[in-house]
Amino acid sequence: MKKMGLILPNNLWGRFLYLMLHEIATFFVVTQYVELYIIRSNLDLVLTNLKISMLSIVCIAKSNTCVFWQVHWKNLIDYLTEADGFERNSDNSNIKIILDKYTKYCRRMTYNYWVLVFTTVLLTCCTPLIQIYSSSVYRDRLRNGTELFPHIFSSWVPIDKYHSPGLWMTVVWHCMICFYGGLIMAAYDTTVIVAMVFFGGKLDILRERCKVMLGTSDNPVNDDEANIRTRELHLVHVLLLKYSRLFNSMLSPVMFLYIILCSLMLCASAYQLTLPVNAAQKLLMAEYLVFGVAQIFVFCWHSNDVLDKYEKMMLGPYESTWWESSLQQRKNILLLAGQFRIIKVFTAGPFTNLTLATFITILKGSYSYYTLLRK
Repeated sequence: MKKMGLILPNNLWGRFLYLMLHEIATFFVVTQYVELYIIRSNLDLVLTNLKISMLSIVCIAKSNTCVFWQVHWKNLIDYLTEADGFERNSDNSNIKIILDKYTKYCRRMTYNYWVLVFTTVLLTCCTPLIQIYSSSVYRDRLRNGTELFPHIFSSWVPIDKYHSPGLWMTVVWHCMICFYGGLIMAAYDTTVIVAMVFFGGKLDILRERCKVMLGTSDNPVNDDEANIRTRELHLVHVLLLKYSRLFNSMLSPVMFLYIILCSLMLCASAYQLTLPVNAAQKLLMAEYLVFGVAQIFVFCWHSNDVLDKYEKMMLGPYESTWWESSLQQRKNILLLAGQFRIIKVFTAGPFTNLTLATFITILKGSYSYYTLLRK
């Protein structure tokens, strides 16, 4: 996030350059919608433009909200770092297993997601070449001037983008914007996914700590030690709720916009797959469709996993040796269990939760839009 300017540097010139970079990308999205108005009479071009420009809106929303809520993101990252370091100092073997498990999972998820993003970016940049060299008829039409050069993006530029030198200037400009968008999405999305995995892992660890809060049958703890452990568990849970809410307040507006636009993007991609195009173009469209579905799925899956662990966490106090404890300790357990009844579900705006049920609803909605277009 620091390298992509989502977390701005302390250096004044560095901050200025990153802010300029983000706003240049924002201006590029505006040019996409100017072009959309110009080509509004051609349905195929409109769908191609919308498919990418809707994803572009989400990309600049991610970068600009990160810059706008800079202080909150720094606070969240500091908490994640501190809380993770605190747990790694534990001597509990079960906690170490949980830490090792979610650390390896985060690494695999991050690497695979970056591969998915950059595969999509490279294929998007190569789309014009694939379109040209996969059809001899298209190349002939391009030579005799009956077809125009197929650019990566459909955007307005103040130069002639179909003839040299404006054509090559536009190609370079589009490639730069494409890689910028891929880097922003990869940096933001993997950070969000890792944060969700951490919250889930922290809940597992909290439940594990509850199991030994009163010691064991062979080595029970006294009331004073039990009170100390209970207060610590209360504090950990309160901080977890606090930063879960902070995280959701920054993520929810972006996900709300993303779900709406992604539904339309998936619909446009599915519709274009049914059009009479060659196999290479269909392969590119299918990959873009897979990318859109995968993005929504990973957010909904990990958010749903955190919700499930919140609901199971309240079982932790009852998995301790409460039946052997004193009356005071049992009262503390009841208070702690009541505290754990407070859960936090990540949302996509004020209207829906970010769960697997929402993911299925998105796919159903996209299919409905697709059916409408087909008719």
